[in-house]
Amino acid sequence: MDIKMEDFIRSITEQIRCVRAREVVAKELSDHILDQAAAYEEKGEAHETAVSRAIREMGDPVGIGVELDRIHRPQTDVKMIVMVLLFSIGGMLLQYIVGGYALAGETNGASVYLSQFGRQSLILLISFGVMAGMYFLDYSFIGRYAGTLYWMMTVAFFVIRMVSGEVNGRYPVMLMLVYLYVPVYAGILYQLRGKGYSAVLRGIALQFLTAAFANYFSNVFHAAFAVYLMQTVLLVLAICKGWFQVNRRDAVIVAVTVLLILPLAVCLVSLVSASDTAANFRLQRIHAWLHPEDEPYGKGYTYMWIREGLAKSKLVGAYEGVAFDDEIMWSAPRTDPFILLELVFTFGFLVGLLVIGAFAVLIFHVFGVVRRQRNQLGFMMSAACFLVLLDNCVEGILVNGGFLPVTSVQFPFLSFGVGSTVTYAVLIGLLLSIYRNEKIVTDHMVTGMPVWRLGIKLEKR
Repeated sequence: MDIKMEDFIRSITEQIRCVRAREVVAKELSDHILDQAAAYEEKGEAHETAVSRAIREMGDPVGIGVELDRIHRPQTDVKMIVMVLLFSIGGMLLQYIVGGYALAGETNGASVYLSQFGRQSLILLISFGVMAGMYFLDYSFIGRYAGTLYWMMTVAFFVIRMVSGEVNGRYPVMLMLVYLYVPVYAGILYQLRGKGYSAVLRGIALQFLTAAFANYFSNVFHAAFAVYLMQTVLLVLAICKGWFQVNRRDAVIVAVTVLLILPLAVCLVSLVSASDTAANFRLQRIHAWLHPEDEPYGKGYTYMWIREGLAKSKLVGAYEGVAFDDEIMWSAPRTDPFILLELVFTFGFLVGLLVIGAFAVLIFHVFGVVRRQRNQLGFMMSAACFLVLLDNCVEGILVNGGFLPVTSVQFPFLSFGVGSTVTYAVLIGLLLSIYRNEKIVTDHMVTGMPVWRLGIKLEKR
C-alpha cells in the first residue's frame, strides 16, 4: 500500500522541475490522500482499500504533476526589476545634474563631482551584484540562521565603525547599514514562534539591545529610534498573527506599554532632569523648527532657507532669486538630505512631484508583495523591508518640506555612499527573493530543513 502511494506521488513530483518544491508537494499530497482515506475508513472501508480509492480518485499523476509544475516554480518580479533599473539610472543622473549645479561656481567643481559620479557608478554596479546574490539566495536561510546572522552583523558593524571615517561626530556609512537589523529581527521573531510570554519578553529585550547598537554604530539617534519603532511594529504583527502562545490582546498591551509608553516617560523625565545646557539645546532645536523666523540667520536659518526656496519655486524651471544673499544661499546644505529640495529648486515642483510619485509606485508595489505572502516568514520579511523603504521615503519627504526637524535622511536611489546603496540592494534583493520563492518556500521547509543545509540553486523555469 505504502509503495503504491509513494509511486503515485513520485510520478507527480517527477513532473515538477523545481527540485525544492518537490518535497513540499509530496507532503501535501500524502496528507491529502491520508485525510481522504481516513474519511473512507470512518465509513467502514479497510485502510488499504480506502487509500487505494483515494489515490484513484485523484486522477492521472502525470497530468496532476504538469499542473503543479506550472504553479510551483520560481517567479520573477519583472516590474520590480524594471523599476530598480530605471530608478537607479535616473537617480544617478539626477544626482549628477544637481551636484553639477551646486558646484558650478567652485574651482574644479565639475572635475570633483565627475570623480564622485564615477565612484558612485562603481558602487552601483557592486550593489547590482549584491542584489542578484540576494535574489538567487533563498531568503528562508534568515529564518534558520537569524540569531547567528544578528551577531555576525554586529561584529561586522563594530569593524566597519572602527575603520570608517567620522564626519561631524557621525558615521555616515553606518547610517543605513543599521537598518539591516530590521529584517534579521523578523527572522528572530520567526524562530521564537510557538513559545509563550518569554518569547515576547525576549523580543522586547532584543529591541532595546538593537537600538543601543544602532545608536552606537551610527551615532545618529533618529536612525536608532526608527529601527526601534519598526521592530515594535514587527513584534505587534507577530503577536496579532498568533505566533506566540499568549493572549493576543494582553500581549499587545504589554508590548506597547513596555516599548512605547515607558520609553516616552523616561525621555520626558530625562529632558526635565537634564542639565540646563543639554535641556536648552534640545528645546532650542525644537523652537528653531517651529519658529525659524525668530533666528533667520541663526538656528532657524535652514528652515527659513526651505520656506523661502519653496515659496519662490516654480512649477517648471529654476526659481528666480535666492532665499537670502548669494553667499548664504550657496553655502546651504546641498547634500543627500536635501536632494529632493534641490530638484524642486533646480527644475520646479513638477519634477519633485514626479520623484515623489516614483517613490509612491515603489512603495505600493512592495506593499503588494507583502499582501501576497501566505508563508509566515515571507510575510514578516517582506513587511520588514517595506517598513524600511516606507520610513526612508516618508521621513525624507517630510524633512525636505520642513515638516520635521532637519536630520540625516536617505532616499532610495537618490542617496550617495556605500552604506545606503548596499543596504537598499540587500532589501530589494530580499524582496525579489521572497517574490521568486512565493510558491515554493513554505513554513515546513524553513522549520523542517536541517540547519546545515543552506544551498544555492538555479532552477530551470
